[in-house]
Amino acid sequence: MARWKVWLLPALAAVAQLAYWPGLAFSVRAVTGIAVVAVVTAGLCLRRWRPVVAAAVVTGGLGLGAWALPQQVYFSPGDALLLISAAESIALFNVALRCSRRTTVLVVLGMLAVQVALLVGDEPLDLLLAPPLYALVAALGRVRRRWHEDRSAAAHRLAEAEEARRDAAAAEQRRLARELHDVTAHHLTSIVVNATAAQFVGRPELTAEALTFAARTGRETLVALHQLVSVLPAPPGTTTLADLTDDFRQLGQVVRLTRTGSPPPAQAEALHGIAREALTNTLRYAPGATVEVSQTYDGTGATLVVADDGPGVASDAAKGLGGGRGLSGMRDRAAAFGGTVTAGPRESGGWEVRATLPAGAAPARLRVWLRSQVVLDAGLLLLALVLPLTGVVLLVEEDGVAPAAAVLTLLAVVAHAVPLLWRRTRPWTALIAVALTGWLAPLLVVTAVLPPAEAWIFLFSTGADLAAVYAVAAYGKKPASTWIGLVGALFSAALVLAALLVTDDEVGVGKVAFFLFTAVFGWFALALPYAGSWIAGYATRRRRERRLAVEESAVAVVSAEALLRARDERARVAAGLHATVLTAAARVPQAAEQNDLDGVIVAARESLAAMRGLLDGLRPAQEVSSSPSV
Repeated sequence: MARWKVWLLPALAAVAQLAYWPGLAFSVRAVTGIAVVAVVTAGLCLRRWRPVVAAAVVTGGLGLGAWALPQQVYFSPGDALLLISAAESIALFNVALRCSRRTTVLVVLGMLAVQVALLVGDEPLDLLLAPPLYALVAALGRVRRRWHEDRSAAAHRLAEAEEARRDAAAAEQRRLARELHDVTAHHLTSIVVNATAAQFVGRPELTAEALTFAARTGRETLVALHQLVSVLPAPPGTTTLADLTDDFRQLGQVVRLTRTGSPPPAQAEALHGIAREALTNTLRYAPGATVEVSQTYDGTGATLVVADDGPGVASDAAKGLGGGRGLSGMRDRAAAFGGTVTAGPRESGGWEVRATLPAGAAPARLRVWLRSQVVLDAGLLLLALVLPLTGVVLLVEEDGVAPAAAVLTLLAVVAHAVPLLWRRTRPWTALIAVALTGWLAPLLVVTAVLPPAEAWIFLFSTGADLAAVYAVAAYGKKPASTWIGLVGALFSAALVLAALLVTDDEVGVGKVAFFLFTAVFGWFALALPYAGSWIAGYATRRRRERRLAVEESAVAVVSAEALLRARDERARVAAGLHATVLTAAARVPQAAEQNDLDGVIVAARESLAAMRGLLDGLRPAQEVSSSPSV
């Protein structure tokens, strides 16, 4: 923000305050007053960068001025700093806007302490006004802060969507490379290892088993590859970690599984993919070894450990089958959940892969008693009661109304305003309650609890009606029907006003005519403020809905474009897959059905080689680690 905009508001406040002092003559106290204005103005200029310091300087300057200036003759006692005192509210608003809730509460308490020190024994009514006023200003600041946070969050979502759109094709490439590697590593490598072992042993029963396994697994490979690159995403797999370990036991591995707890479905799928890759590596580099698979899940997150006691040297059948992407694929799966994967030799011999996924962050629980909206509604309620409460005090002190009648009047006024606490969550209920409690006023007059001449006190309660009408327009369901609430509240208020003005006991034609005339006159008199409140609330709703619609539509458009880019990339990869890998993979079950074990091995190896070529074309070549688990 430009510097001049920061200075503009304090300068205007200072000029207005100096103009408010007519006939200002030179004296020590006049110079003191000008110095106070200068200090407050300078403090207010710090509100954006040092809000707490600004609040302290402004409150201290106003407190000093309130103590010194009422004694001098050039200023009116008690209101010498009337205009510049608005700087305190501005400073508090900026504290609530830019600082934490705790800091805001401490600043409010400090301001109240200064008010108590200045006004105790002097202006008790000001002491009653100060807490709701400070609470309302602070709540407005917090609400504005949350508005800025919502806009920042919306901008962040849009930025993330833009980044996802730019990276959509590359992200889909990485996903497909990881999934294709997992499919081929698990299925085709198993076929090669199993068929080569059966060929080496030369026993007919093992050859038959190898051919059956190759036919079944080859068909599963084709299905998995077709699903992986289909335009519509394939349904998630239903195999469990226990099913996976059983598959590897059938391939000759000794696998022991222990599980504790059940991770969320998304994390369970990621752990399943990591376990599949790690177990496939044990099949390559530790055939026949004992493998310990351990999965745990608790409040801190999920942990998967796959450890074997093998030598870590590839068998002849597995040589040349690796694609160099095993460890990077496992790390990508874990990184998607903020986790890590480590792999390395064990001290006791063998190899260990350890994956750790942290638990998702629990949503922060709101402290309802300090929520800004609740404080704001409470402050609005207190402000709506200020004038009626002042009127009740005047009834007792100046008009001599009995204490019992004053208490009943006070209860009627409070009951009329209390429904405002639910104006956001239940606006229609609040409006109906405000309209019904408005009839307590004529009821007190008719029952002679309150003299008719004192019924003017209830005119001060009109603020609650206006706030309820605004709330229905701003928060009520079915926005197009909220005008019904306006009309109903307006007719009710006009009838209440007419009932208060018709107070004598005699009922006649003239009195009925006067009641109807007064109701019509009251309707027209109240129509402008009531309609203004409804229009203001409806405009607020429309502005809020338009803003949210613009934000959400922007994110939706960018996200849709990202999906299109990912789909196009998936189609491109599918074309390459059909042209190379699927052709070779389709020959695996065909050779198995023809009892051609050599053909199975050749077709599976060709499919693996074609897959490596396709994967090398999907993303830049990565440095291939020499570790046996890669």
